[in-house]
Amino acid sequence: MNVDLIALDLDDTLLRADLTISDVNIRVLAKAQAAGLRVVLASGRNVHSMRAYAEELGLIGPGDYMICSNGAEIIHSASGRVLEERRLDEALCREIAAAIEARGFPWQIYEEGIIHVSAPNVWAFEDSKLTGQPSILIENREDFFVRGVIKFVIPGVPERISKMGDELSALLGKRAIVLTSKPYFLEVLPPGADKGSALERLTSMLGLSLARAMAIGDAMNDLGMVRAAGFGCAPANAVPEVKAAARYISLRTNEDDAVADLVERVALSP
Repeated sequence: MNVDLIALDLDDTLLRADLTISDVNIRVLAKAQAAGLRVVLASGRNVHSMRAYAEELGLIGPGDYMICSNGAEIIHSASGRVLEERRLDEALCREIAAAIEARGFPWQIYEEGIIHVSAPNVWAFEDSKLTGQPSILIENREDFFVRGVIKFVIPGVPERISKMGDELSALLGKRAIVLTSKPYFLEVLPPGADKGSALERLTSMLGLSLARAMAIGDAMNDLGMVRAAGFGCAPANAVPEVKAAARYISLRTNEDDAVADLVERVALSP
């Protein structure tokens, strides 16, 4: 067995369209844990919308961890203790918010289980249904950025979001990471806050080799960890860029147990 740790994206990878985990995936991941492999959830979601899935998979023991908010946070699952957190500072937050609004977009911040929105929008409502977190309009804009923020999420139609991503990347340079988590969500994160970098830091903390890590993801925010892991994998429904970076690609999608297929073929094979 060449794998010590399996990092799993949630949406459109482990989760089906109805946001559930199949019995087959649950069974195979339990088999991997019984074989001594660590399983780590690695998602753009925050800990509040990830914890129920960790509990369902039995990933809340003293040796379990989660990579949250696209790598901006590494959380100890059992205690909820934040091992690492990266934030955009106050001044940069104000600059980013102004740049987003100047281009006619709203923005969203995820803190303490709440989606804080700059303006009501249909995507925030949909994300509330997706993550189970209420959306609340920000009233005191002056004080909101004092602590900095973990990430901005900018919702919009895919064509406009793509253009916005290019413009923000040019504006912010190395001061922030700009990536797409879903076709209608653009995210702005602190430097080093991507799943690949977070996976590298977590394996180092655990005394494991990144070369013996397996990562499975489907979207552009998974590209870093699929590239970084020794065994980068993708389901059949992954975007072309992730498939191109993957060492193994399942013929199955997230709807028909791609995770189970890849874990059995790659991590549990003799």
